[in-house]
Amino acid sequence: MTSEPDSSGPGFLYRRRVEFSDTDTAQLIHFTALLRYMEEAEHAFYRSLGIAGYEWRPDGVTGIPRVSVRCDYLAPLRYAEEVEVRLLVKEVRTKAIRYEADFVVARPDGDSTVAKGEMTVVYATRQHGSLDWAGAPIPTEMKNAIAVAGGLVVGDGGV
Repeated sequence: MTSEPDSSGPGFLYRRRVEFSDTDTAQLIHFTALLRYMEEAEHAFYRSLGIAGYEWRPDGVTGIPRVSVRCDYLAPLRYAEEVEVRLLVKEVRTKAIRYEADFVVARPDGDSTVAKGEMTVVYATRQHGSLDWAGAPIPTEMKNAIAVAGGLVVGDGGV
């Protein structure tokens, strides 16, 4: 697995090989695996910015759980193929971030987009000992780092 900011276009590029455990008996990717790959790309993006996706603090936990996920499957993805997940920051709001993801595989007859996904995550906190999460404003430094890395305008209501 590799990840990097992508100089060939907008977004963050995350590469991953389809493992046997991610496939069904026909060696085609199971639909849930692409949702995991999208989340892996998201957390690799955070790590590239020096951001923790989840953080234990003395008073509780902060995290960035998903509140909405969608994926359209366009073509089969097979065992051992390498897929590139291009993660795009589409919107950064006070408490939420919206991402889109393109899943692309290089094949002998040319690159193939095998799926398109999107997800919305929220910044949330939870007190130790509680099961209840509460939405909270994304810390300014984190919000700005994600917006800038995503090519969005910071300030003037853009973020």
